[in-house]
Amino acid sequence: MNKFSKFKIIFLIIGLLILASLLILNFNYFKQSISDFIENRLVSWGYLGFFLFIFLLEALPQPFLSALIPLVTGVILGFNAIYLIWLTVIGSVLANYAAYYLGLSLENSAVSLFIKEENYNKSLRWFNKYGKKSFSLLALSPLPYFPMLGGVFKMSFYEFTKYAIIPRIIHYLIFSSILILSL
Repeated sequence: MNKFSKFKIIFLIIGLLILASLLILNFNYFKQSISDFIENRLVSWGYLGFFLFIFLLEALPQPFLSALIPLVTGVILGFNAIYLIWLTVIGSVLANYAAYYLGLSLENSAVSLFIKEENYNKSLRWFNKYGKKSFSLLALSPLPYFPMLGGVFKMSFYEFTKYAIIPRIIHYLIFSSILILSL
């Protein structure tokens, strides 16, 4: 490695450390800004905004947010809870089927865009060990899951509906009821 390459790496590391420090020091500001942005979009876009937000949260693999967050936000903002529950369920089902078909059509290349090969191999071992019922456990949990793997693992439409969609609907009905009753 030449001196210029070492300098670039050191400069990059220092820059990332400064950025991370700024983010940590201003965490509440960024958190509030993001929260305000989402809230403003949801209010201005109405039920369509909720649907789109829920669809994206369910369709795109991400380890942090559940589609229950827009539901609770909508109830707090004064939107009709029953409409929001229906939007959550419908948006989730459509997003799961979209991700399933994406997994069927793109197979492993789709997975490599979103998760590391090591995590994919762990998922494959889990699926081979516990079978299709493992999807039901993930779909029932409050954590986000990765419905694209149903397509990648070549589950049939019927199996995907049985082991992923129906448990996900149950998940949303249970957790949304609990959340709304607790507000």
